Amino acid sequence: MKRKGKICRIDDWDKPEAVKCKSWSHQERLCDLREKVSLHKKGDIYYISQFTRSKTGTSFSEIKQSEELASFFAERACEFLHRFIVGGYEGWCIVTTPRRRHYEGFHFATSICTKIAGAVKIPFYENAIQCLTKDRLNPEFFLLRPIKEKKIIVYDDILTTGSTLLATYELLRDREQLLFLIGINNN
Repeated sequence: MKRKGKICRIDDWDKPEAVKCKSWSHQERLCDLREKVSLHKKGDIYYISQFTRSKTGTSFSEIKQSEELASFFAERACEFLHRFIVGGYEGWCIVTTPRRRHYEGFHFATSICTKIAGAVKIPFYENAIQCLTKDRLNPEFFLLRPIKEKKIIVYDDILTTGSTLLATYELLRDREQLLFLIGINNN
């Protein structure tokens, strides 16, 4: 049986950029920005993603820094919501999953939610949910402010493990309706 590992020789220890070992390289996650609306199940909940990871396209890090792409994602989300939510938006609001790393400056998901809320005329509770732990696999969330609406759109820009979604569901499960909308499904 052949081994899958590969030994890489490094003669120039002070020049790590010269190393050409595939096992050490970091492959950037990409999205081709072609809409692929899909329904998924994670645990007890269903969620809808707008886009998916692809082999070519724009890197996730570029996407998350772009105000222009935030507008693009918000427009696509509004188009979807107009088709999905029948009977108007009365009693609905939107929240985003907690910020973990970006407390200051531009935040992609917050920008998208602000644009969606303005377009469909629903409240956006910015920073309504906070994470108590830095544990990405088993996060603990709590509400920073009360949310009076019983129908909530939960927006997350990129879904990887789904643990954020599950923790948000546990926090808001007493609501009449929860719609989990994901920008990019990274599974």
